[in-house]
Amino acid sequence: MPHELHTEVVHDPSGDLTRWPGDHGQRPLDLTVVLTVGSDDRAEMIALPTGKRAPRTRVHRARLQVTGTAIRHQADRLRGRWQEFVRHQPLDADGMPYGPPFPFAATHDLSHSRNTVVPLTGELARTGAYTLDRILAGTDGDLVRFREFLLGELRREGLRISFDSEVSVPWPMLAVRAEDPATPSFLGHRHEIEQTGASYAPVHAPAVRPLPVTSLNTDTALDGVGCADDVARLLGERTKLTVRTHADDLLSSLADAEFDEDLMYFWCHGAFDEYGVHRTVGIRLSDSKVVDADLVHQHREEARAARDSVFRPFVLLNACHAGVPAASAELEYLGRAFVEHGATGVLGPQIEIPQVFASQYARAFLDRYLAGSRTAGEICRALVRHFLDELHNPLALAYLLYCGIDSLLEVRPCTSSPLTSTNEDASAAPTAVIPSQATGSPSISPSTSGPRSG
Repeated sequence: MPHELHTEVVHDPSGDLTRWPGDHGQRPLDLTVVLTVGSDDRAEMIALPTGKRAPRTRVHRARLQVTGTAIRHQADRLRGRWQEFVRHQPLDADGMPYGPPFPFAATHDLSHSRNTVVPLTGELARTGAYTLDRILAGTDGDLVRFREFLLGELRREGLRISFDSEVSVPWPMLAVRAEDPATPSFLGHRHEIEQTGASYAPVHAPAVRPLPVTSLNTDTALDGVGCADDVARLLGERTKLTVRTHADDLLSSLADAEFDEDLMYFWCHGAFDEYGVHRTVGIRLSDSKVVDADLVHQHREEARAARDSVFRPFVLLNACHAGVPAASAELEYLGRAFVEHGATGVLGPQIEIPQVFASQYARAFLDRYLAGSRTAGEICRALVRHFLDELHNPLALAYLLYCGIDSLLEVRPCTSSPLTSTNEDASAAPTAVIPSQATGSPSISPSTSGPRSG
C-alpha cells in the first residue's frame, strides 16, 4: 500500500545561488517623492507612500509656487552654508582669526570643539528646514494639504525614501522642524535617502564570488593624505584590486564590454571643464585629462551594445563636486552617466569635503559595504549617525546617494588568501597595494587660503 513520504529540507546545497532575489531581498521603499519641472519652469511634486491610501480624488500631488530656478537657487544657497562650515575660522575679541586655520577641516573628530560645533550644526539644520519650507511654500489649498502630508511623513524616522528629481537638491541636508530639539532634524539622519532621475539602465544580476572585484582610481598626489593608505590597504586585503592612476587606463577599461567590477572607488579631485558654452563636471586622476560624463558615454556606448556586456559596479566618487551637476541644468553629470550604463549606485559629496574627513568616510563606508551584509542606503544613514552623534561632525550629510539605496555586495564565504592588486597598465605593474607616499596635491598645496579638500 503506497504511503506518502514526508520530507524536510534542512540544508540548501546551492547556497541560494541559483536565484536572484528581487531588490536583493530588501523591503519596498516607504515613500517616493517626484519633483518635475516643466518647460515653463513651473514645478510639481508628487508623493507616493507605500501601503497607504491616497486621497480618494487623486494621488498626493501639488503644483509648487516656486519655480525650478528658485529651487536650484535654494539648493545652492544651502550648499554654500555648508561650505562656510567647512571653512569656519575662530575669531578673537577684535574679530581677527586665531588658532590653526580651518580647524574643522583638519580632523574628522570634532568632539573637542563640541561647544562651537553644536550651535553651528543647529544653524545648518535651521537652514535646511528653511530651504524645505521655501520649496513647499504657498497658500493654494492643494499645496497646503500636500505640504501637511509630506512634512508629516518626513518627521517620522526610519523610512526608505527615494527622491525622483529633475533638480539636484542636497536632500540629506534638508531638515524638518522637529518638536524635540534634542532630536536631529536632518532628513539624512532620520531616513535612508537616495536621489534618482536617470534614464532606464541595463540591469545585471549581481556577481557572487569569494572576493569582490574592485578598483582604486586615484591621483597619486593624494597618497598619504588622511587615512588614504588605510583605504588602499583595506581594498587590497579584502578584494581583487586594480589600481589606475591615469585617465587613459580608466577609459580603456570602460571601453571593455565585460567591465565586471563590483565597486569603483575614486580618490581624486573633481574638476570643472569649460570651453565656450560647454561646461561640465568631471574627475582628474594623476594626469591632466578630465574624465566627464561625455567621456564615459563615449567609451561605454559601443561596449554597451555588445552581447556579453557587463557593467554593474557601485561607484564611490570621493572627489570634490563630483556629485554636483554643472551650472547648466541641461548638462549631465558624471554620476548619472555611470548609472545610465548600469552602475548599481553612485555616492558622492555635494560640497568640497576636507580630505581628512573624505578619507575617513571612505574607510568607514568601504569597511561596511565590503562585508556584504548591509545596503548602501543603510550604511549611509548609519555613518551620518556615527559621525554626527558620536563625533559631532555633520559632514557625512554632504554625501548624496544616487540610485543606490538597495545596492548590496553579494559575497560568498572566502577560504583562500586575498589576491594582490595590479595596475592595468602593462608597464611596471606594482606589487603592493599602497600607493607611494606623498604630502598633498600639487593643485591644492597646504596653506591658510583654504582647507585641504578633495
